[in-house]
Amino acid sequence: MVFYDTWPKLEPRHLLYILMLVLFIDHIWEIILAKRQQLTCLGAITVPEELRGIIPPEIFHRARIYELHKMELFIWKHVMDVIISLLELYFGFYPFVWGLATSTLASLTDKEIWISLIFVFYLTIYITLRCLPVLLYDKCILELRYGTQQRFPCYIYFCMGLLSIVLSQIVLAPLTLLIVFSVQAIGYYFFLYFWLMWALFTIFLVFFLPYLCIPCIGHQRRLPPGSLLYADIKQVCDVTGFPMSRVFIIRTKSMQYSNAYFYGSCCLKRIVIFDTLLYNKGLPIQELQPYEVGRGLTNPQVVAVVAHELGHWRKGHFYKATFIMKVHFLLTMVLFGLLFHCPQLYQAVGFVPGLCPIIVGFIIVLRFAMTPYLTLANFLMLWNLRRFEYAADRFAHRLGYSMQLRLALIKIYADHMSFPVYDSCYARWHHTHPTILQRLAYQQRLDAEAYYNT
Repeated sequence: MVFYDTWPKLEPRHLLYILMLVLFIDHIWEIILAKRQQLTCLGAITVPEELRGIIPPEIFHRARIYELHKMELFIWKHVMDVIISLLELYFGFYPFVWGLATSTLASLTDKEIWISLIFVFYLTIYITLRCLPVLLYDKCILELRYGTQQRFPCYIYFCMGLLSIVLSQIVLAPLTLLIVFSVQAIGYYFFLYFWLMWALFTIFLVFFLPYLCIPCIGHQRRLPPGSLLYADIKQVCDVTGFPMSRVFIIRTKSMQYSNAYFYGSCCLKRIVIFDTLLYNKGLPIQELQPYEVGRGLTNPQVVAVVAHELGHWRKGHFYKATFIMKVHFLLTMVLFGLLFHCPQLYQAVGFVPGLCPIIVGFIIVLRFAMTPYLTLANFLMLWNLRRFEYAADRFAHRLGYSMQLRLALIKIYADHMSFPVYDSCYARWHHTHPTILQRLAYQQRLDAEAYYNT
C-alpha cells in the first residue's frame, strides 16, 4: 500500500486513545438513550388518551413488557460491546488474528487476498462466540424476568451458531475477495470508484426495482378502473396532477404489514398500495384467513394515505433523498479513503509499521475511525426523513384529508399493535418516522392553525 509522505504525523499511541475515547462516548450515548426509553416505558402504565378504545389494556401491557425487555437487552449488549471492543483495541486483537491467519497459510501462500479470507473466517467464529454474553443474559435472566420469548434447548443455539458461521461465509468470502482484489487492482482512489458504482447501482435500482424486488413480495398491477376506490383515488390524483396509470396495487403473498409508498421519477414514478392496506384486503371474507378479517382501511382512509404519498411526490422528496444519499455516500467514501491510507491508524491498533492489510483497514475505519461522522450523518438523515413525513402529512391536510389520515394512522396502528410511547430524544436518534402519537399531535396542531387562520 502506498501512502503520501505529506500525511500529518500523529503518535500511534495517542491515536489509539482517541479511538478508544470515541468508541466509549458512542456506546455510552446509546446506553443513555436506551435508559431514557426504558424509564419512559416504566412510567407509561396506562394507554395514552389518544389511543384509548383502540388498543386493549392487555395488549398495551404486553407491548410495554416487550419494549422493556428490548431496551434492557439493548443496554446489556452495548455494555458488553464497549468493554470487549476497548479490550480488542488496547491489546491488539486485530494484529493477533491477522498473524494467526498468516501462520495458517504460511506453508501455502503469502498473498494478502488469501490471508484475508482466512482472517474473515476466524473473525466470524470469534464474533459468534462474542455474542454469547448477550445470549446468556437474554435467556438466563431476561427470559425469566419478562417471559416474552419461547425457551429452546441449549443445543438449538449451538446449532444456530454453527449455521450462522457457515452461512455467513457464503456472503463474506466472495465479498472479501472482491474488496481486496478491487483495492489492489484500482489503486489509491478505489473509494471514488466504489462511490461511482454505488451511484450507478441506485439508478439501475430505480429502473428495475418493480421487475426484480417487487415480484418477491407479490403480484403488482395497475389499480383497476371501475371500482369505488379507483374513483376516489382518481379524484385526489386529478387535483394534484398525478397520472392514475402510475398507481399500482400489490397482491401480497405472505406480508401482513399495511403499507403504501411512492418512489421513482418522470415516467418511472409510481404509487404502490399493498392489498393489506385495503379493508379485508379488498377480497370476500370467505377468501381470507380468520386473523385477516376486519384488518385494513376504508376507501376514504386509503385515499388519505395516497394523499400523503402524493405529498412526497409534489414536494420532490424522492429527488431530495436521492441527492442527499449520494452526497452522504460521497463524503463517506472520501473520508474513508483518507483514513484508510493513514499508516498511523494501523499502527494504533497494533500493526507493525508498513503492514496495512486491506480488509482490516475496512474494519477499523468503518467501525472505529468514522464513528463520529457516521453517527452525526445518521442523526441528520433520520431528522430529514421525519421532516419529509411531516411535510407529506401537511400536504394531505391541505387537501382536506386531516381527519381521514388521522383515522387511517390509528387503524394501521390498531392492526399491528406496537408500543406507542417513546422518549423524544430516543426517537430522534432511532426513528425514520414520527411516532403515532407525534403524528396525531401534528394533525391536531394543523387543525388548530387552520381554525385560527380562518
